[in-house]
This record gives sequence, C-alpha cells and structure tokens, in this order.
Amino acid sequence: MLEAGEPRDRTAAGVSAAAGPLAEDDGMALLDPARLSLRRGPTGVLRATVAGPAGLSYLQLAVYRAFPLSEPGRWVTLLDGEGREIGTIADPAALDAESGRLLAEECDLRYLTPHVVEVVEVREDTTEGGGWSPTLIWVLETDRGPLRLRLPNLVDHVRALGTHRYLIQDREGRRAEIVDATALPAASRAWLRRYLWL
Repeated sequence: MLEAGEPRDRTAAGVSAAAGPLAEDDGMALLDPARLSLRRGPTGVLRATVAGPAGLSYLQLAVYRAFPLSEPGRWVTLLDGEGREIGTIADPAALDAESGRLLAEECDLRYLTPHVVEVVEVREDTTEGGGWSPTLIWVLETDRGPLRLRLPNLVDHVRALGTHRYLIQDREGRRAEIVDATALPAASRAWLRRYLWL
C-alpha cells in the first residue's frame, strides 16, 4: 500500500537505473540503498520509506531472495502489500544498519522455517474483514523462539505436508512447520483439533 500517489516513473519511486550485467539482462529495477529505510510498524509488519520528491511509504512488505541458493546475501526483491514488485536491492550490506538488520531478519523468517514445539493459542480477530471472515492469530512457540502468525483463512495458509505434518504461512510469508502434530503437548493438539480438524 502506498501513502503517497503512484509515481509517474520508476525514478520517482527511488528506483535507480539497472547497473551491471545481471540487472540489465534480467530487467531488474534496482532500489538505491541510500534512499531506502526499513522499519517495523506497530503490529510488527515490515515497512519501507523511499526518500525523494515523492516521499513514498509502503506500509506492508514481503521480501524474496532472487537467488536464495547461489547468492543468499544479495539480490533481495521487495513487494508491496498487493504483491506488486517495488524493486530489488542488489547489495543489502549497503543499507543503513537498522534496515539491514530488519531485512536479514525478514529473510530469515521466510527462508529458515522454525519448527512448532507448542501452539500457545489461536484467537480470532474480527477487526479485519468486518467480522465476516475473522483473521486467525496463531501464537506459537518454536525451536527459534515465539512467533505470531496472522492467517486470513486456513485454506490458503495451512498446507498438509504428510501425515500429521503441516506448514503454516501467514500473508507476509512468515511460516512455521509442525513436524508431527501427534508429538505436540495435549493443549496444542486441542487447538489443532479445533482449527485443523485433526
């Protein structure tokens, strides 16, 4: 989502001209790290501000590594809340320290899948969607620490990977894996029975 109007051209959005063979060959729109600032909003969602005449702010971001296996430390693409590409950061190390830390944290959330050790609770948030289809907030304890996932629905955000094994992924791309639902504590299994009909 944009706070300001759409720019007339990509330069106004803080996107520099493609530099380097890879960017030219693949048609990547590169973001200038010196003009980009990443922060978290009140609910923990990653946001971006692009300095420049338009002064654009993106209130919700998703991040993807263009080459997660061959070059995991470079070429990170940012998408807005509607799934539209904002641009690619060729060298995340060139970001300011806080933006770099948040980008690395978000990439870790996307590409390093924590394993659920406890489902603390699942609660319904009716403030989104007018209560017709409440967002489910999953409060989890994982092998990498606590994690909260916001799921608009179960059909698109919970995937069975096998018998008693599930991948839960929220709309920002954060995810957690239940390796074996039968091995979780009784209270966790009760939450899963209620929402996943185990």
